[in-house]
Amino acid sequence: MLWLWYVGPFAVLVVWFLTGLRTRHESRRDAELVRWRALMIPQREAHEPAGYRGRKTRKTTAEIAGPRPVRAMPPSFERTLEATGGGVVLARYELVAKLAYVAVVGPSAKNGSEYQVVLAKLEQAAPPLTVCPLPILDGNPVPNTGVQFKKDPEFMDQFLVEGPDAKAIGRWLSRRVRGALREFPDAWLFVQDRVMAVAAYGPVDAERLEALVVAADGIFAEHGAGGAPSLLFEDESGSGAEDEDEDDADEDDADEGDEGDADEEPTPAEQAAPGSTRPAARRP
Repeated sequence: MLWLWYVGPFAVLVVWFLTGLRTRHESRRDAELVRWRALMIPQREAHEPAGYRGRKTRKTTAEIAGPRPVRAMPPSFERTLEATGGGVVLARYELVAKLAYVAVVGPSAKNGSEYQVVLAKLEQAAPPLTVCPLPILDGNPVPNTGVQFKKDPEFMDQFLVEGPDAKAIGRWLSRRVRGALREFPDAWLFVQDRVMAVAAYGPVDAERLEALVVAADGIFAEHGAGGAPSLLFEDESGSGAEDEDEDDADEDDADEGDEGDADEEPTPAEQAAPGSTRPAARRP
């Protein structure tokens, strides 16, 4: 039984190390979420006095404005969240009540990495689709056999699009939506009925999560429900006729640019069931 004198202390050290490592990771994640919430607060509010005559109040600025922690999301959001990979939901934040949320999900047996998701309600039911970064094999991108956007080669070089109705998908993924995705090359987009989910896989990083919300906001501006309010906690009072004119011009460009793509016949790969490209193939 002499071996117990050696194995026992070693086992204790292993347990201590693994427990400490997990605690450090959780502390880092929590710190990044605090930073992200601070980044989402408009600067004009972040520098205002926290209370009467500058006194600190019990609520922080992040609790007064910005993403608000919530215990649950609408059922349709929770169902769509499962399509992004599943796992234990570690935190939920409200961006716009009943319209948009952020979920932070831990790793699971199905999904080997932590990830973050922006979920938002759509104005109308959309065609089921999945957009993911174009897979890389041996250092080179694989041939893009998904829904084709021949007038947007830059988008096709970055993303693989799958879904059963290529024409409807071509119309839904307008020039604006594709531009928002190109700004965040790591984005995964899942669309089911009237809910969309934009996901980023990997540990929480404040700046990266902020960029994910910005990308989701660009898509939500095109298809969001409830008048598509901003997800960025911005002061929209300065928007005027000039912005509306620019929006109209963009819509004209999108209609002109996407019509040809939507009329193209889908390839056999485009007829695959939505979600056939599983996120696990590209997750860390």
